[in-house]
Amino acid sequence: MNQTIARFAAARMPVEFVHHYLNGTLGAHRTQFSEHVWRRAERAFQTSDSYKHFVTWEDDLFPKRLLDIPNPPYCLFYHGDLEVLQERTTAMVGSRELNRISQSLVNHYHSLIEETVSVSGGALGIDGLVHAHALRTHRPTVAVLGAGLDRLYPAANRDMLLQIPQEGVLLSEYVPNTPIQKFQFLERNRLVSGLGDALVVIQARRKSGTMNTVGHALEQGKTVFAVPGSPLDPLAEGPNRLIEEGAIPLTNSDQIIRDLKIVR
Repeated sequence: MNQTIARFAAARMPVEFVHHYLNGTLGAHRTQFSEHVWRRAERAFQTSDSYKHFVTWEDDLFPKRLLDIPNPPYCLFYHGDLEVLQERTTAMVGSRELNRISQSLVNHYHSLIEETVSVSGGALGIDGLVHAHALRTHRPTVAVLGAGLDRLYPAANRDMLLQIPQEGVLLSEYVPNTPIQKFQFLERNRLVSGLGDALVVIQARRKSGTMNTVGHALEQGKTVFAVPGSPLDPLAEGPNRLIEEGAIPLTNSDQIIRDLKIVR
């Protein structure tokens, strides 16, 4: 059964199709899906491709936080220890650009990385700084990738990403060998926010992929925190705007750690 679900993931079958398949109700909903979807399903049923290191809805280790989000993944491929997701988590995201205070900001919120499991996207910039701090302090961290796990991107972060399974886990909803495509990074953003008990935006321009992650977090009912910054700093435009719109200003990690009832 699980191999079939993984083959559905390879064929990019809609989540509704998989839901009906597992419930045994595909026949009653045949007209709900186009002929193109059915042709993809037929190829998935006929292939003998086999996959390793994945979990589906039916597995106990499937991240429970993702079960109730809009458009949930039904299959996740991983390298590392999925059990770290049983701990409290904080999604921490921000700009791919860095400036002179970026590292200092991440250092300022070090206890979030050291006392919760950090979740980010493995990208350049703030993502990479968060993961790197977790690795330096031997804390688990979760990187959600926008391609197959054998297509580590960006190349500049490859060595760091290879270390993450030793302390945490690499995750992707894409089967191995899935090439890198821009739209997949936007798709994976919903998993970054979905895996966090809260979302923290450290730096971002007003229009950026980070804002896409914020949109998913709000749709998922997550609490969004934003690090305020100078009105003269272009990388503070995003967080400052979020605060104007109702995000919680984050000035120290204790605001979140207290909310998560972590005993320090």
